Amino acid sequence: MKANTMKTKHPHRRKALNSRMIGLWIGKLFRFGIIVGISYVILYPLLVKLSVAFMAKSDMYDMTVKWVPRKPSLDSFKEVLWLIDYPAYLFTTLAVSAGATVVQIASCTLAAYGLARFQFRGRNLIFVFVILTLVLPQQTYMVTTYMQYRYFDLYGLLGLFGVPGQSLISTPWPLLLMSLGCQAAKNGLFIYILRQFLSRLPGELEEAAWVDGAGVGRIFLRVMLPNAGPALVTVSVLSFVWTWNDLYAASTYMPTMKLFPTLLNTLTFTITRAAGGPTVIDTVQVSMLTNAAALLIVLPLILLFIVAQKFFVQGVERTGLTGM
Repeated sequence: MKANTMKTKHPHRRKALNSRMIGLWIGKLFRFGIIVGISYVILYPLLVKLSVAFMAKSDMYDMTVKWVPRKPSLDSFKEVLWLIDYPAYLFTTLAVSAGATVVQIASCTLAAYGLARFQFRGRNLIFVFVILTLVLPQQTYMVTTYMQYRYFDLYGLLGLFGVPGQSLISTPWPLLLMSLGCQAAKNGLFIYILRQFLSRLPGELEEAAWVDGAGVGRIFLRVMLPNAGPALVTVSVLSFVWTWNDLYAASTYMPTMKLFPTLLNTLTFTITRAAGGPTVIDTVQVSMLTNAAALLIVLPLILLFIVAQKFFVQGVERTGLTGM
């Protein structure tokens, strides 16, 4: 009897609760649909490349085959490996990207640590200039920077002894020197991420280290860096990916080196020429080989993100990067 009276006594409350639950479910479904739609738009090019790269040539001419190959084949990958000299490009790009990433992590972490944990006059102004480097495009100072490395003279010391400036073009030194000076692509963003993370670490950690007799260098190496693991992983992944895809630096300072950015810029032409010219290879085969080559170029980045995904997400969340 009590249950029946409760049902009849509060019918409006039950209806409001049901309406609220329905509204919550509709909101969740709407957000899910938005996420799926955006993800599909982002992943569509990759899905197309996966589909075409694993197809046999007969599948490309079969109108009934859309996404899933009827005869999956690895022939495109086997052929493109020697057509574009993939091992040489992979080794060179991996070495340049890893070297630039290590140098950028070292220089940007030191800059971020100084801006985050030390109080000095003009600190905020310097940080504003760091953020402004994200707005200023590299093309605005491209000519002066190129000439600086084309006739490189270390603080005028070479000219002092009558030695002409040495050209660093077509070597990785321009990228490494810019990374050392926090002038490479997106270094301002890396400093911002690390500064935000380091500034949120509790001051008691430094105070305890000071009491134990640790100096600035020891505090930085033994206290700050171990606690900044997620931010360091985030910056490392971003730095490696941007260097891996940096067409501007590759084409401007390293035009003759075997790097993936320059290869991607002329991938179709390179595959066509390597296969014997347009009279020998047809457009269908060019499409298959191009998609297979693009997947091989992107594959190391996908593996890197899968390995570092957990720390990467933590670093983005804890530095407040999503609020930019």
